[in-house]
Amino acid sequence: MNEHIIIKVVKVFLLICVAYPTYGQGARSKLKVVNTHCDLLRQSDYQSLQGYRLQSEWTPQAFEQGESVVVKNKVPVFGWIMNARNTSTRQQYYQLLLADNLEDIMEDRGNLWNSGKVWSSESTAVLYGGNDLRSGNLYYWKVKVWDEQGNESEFSPVSCFYTGQFVDGYETTTYPLQRTDQVPKKLIKKDQEYFADFGKAAFGQLRLNIDSPVADTILVRFGEKITSEGQIDRNPGGTIRYQEYKLSLSPGTNTYRIKFRKDRQNTGRSAILMPDYIGEVLPFRYVEIEGYDYPLHQADVQRSMVHYPFDDKASYFRSSNEILNQVWDLSKYSIKATSFAGIYVDGDRERIPYEADALINQLCHYCVDNEFPEN
Repeated sequence: MNEHIIIKVVKVFLLICVAYPTYGQGARSKLKVVNTHCDLLRQSDYQSLQGYRLQSEWTPQAFEQGESVVVKNKVPVFGWIMNARNTSTRQQYYQLLLADNLEDIMEDRGNLWNSGKVWSSESTAVLYGGNDLRSGNLYYWKVKVWDEQGNESEFSPVSCFYTGQFVDGYETTTYPLQRTDQVPKKLIKKDQEYFADFGKAAFGQLRLNIDSPVADTILVRFGEKITSEGQIDRNPGGTIRYQEYKLSLSPGTNTYRIKFRKDRQNTGRSAILMPDYIGEVLPFRYVEIEGYDYPLHQADVQRSMVHYPFDDKASYFRSSNEILNQVWDLSKYSIKATSFAGIYVDGDRERIPYEADALINQLCHYCVDNEFPEN
């Protein structure tokens, strides 16, 4: 074959591959359905105990113990993300299956709902359209899509949700609050006092593992601000938080949890109260332990940060300007840290969900995660 003809054939083939990237390949493998949502929650089988996440088990008993995601709407909504190599690809159809048993859904049977092949680009808040759901039941679902070229995806992995007592109207489905245990970035001993710096402020609680040869009493201080001498500021001003507690020690090695006092202003009738499975929290970065003259390690001083479940990897920003990077890091972390109540509040001063504060918070949250607390 003439060399020029070969070159032309190669060029035409490359143009075809650019214009039609699925040409010559299995079209089904190019489309994927990911991040399925039920009632706007991606982890609809989320289960936890006392704020600590558990390995999810798809049994009614597992959902009923501790704190779990529970759907209370008779007509839940579903969502998903279509993942395609070509960013201009659009969803043209979807098919959603829902069953009340795992065997049917694994065999691609929706014994309660088979939507059929629906002509729609909708992939958010798709209303359930099958037989009536019942309270106290597990349900399993999956979905597949077609693009505008007729390419068909595989079904998504099976998702599961559990229904609670249904409500009239609509109730927002939410995650329970989550704990993340943290050790201090620095733990410094000076004379008979330890100073712990966790690096960032967070709403949380403190757990101490202390070995004492005798019964004793120590003083534990919490603060958000330090003085120029590097000590916790005991008169920080405004609503910057500072608290101190006397802690009685028993002989031997014991674990102590500081129970924070309630603030009258942020635990009133209009305030969002902390749930019993969490207890009262305080925003603090620094801890001082006075009167303890024995070895203490970072693992012995743990802060239990309380926050709404947050995907730290959902967003990313880096630039050549370090100040911009710091602004981003501060903004992103602030959204996570101030979600401690599970609903947008003004902060620790009143813990009241004012409309304007909630709106601004929600708009910011859109930029750093793809799931959001109740608004």
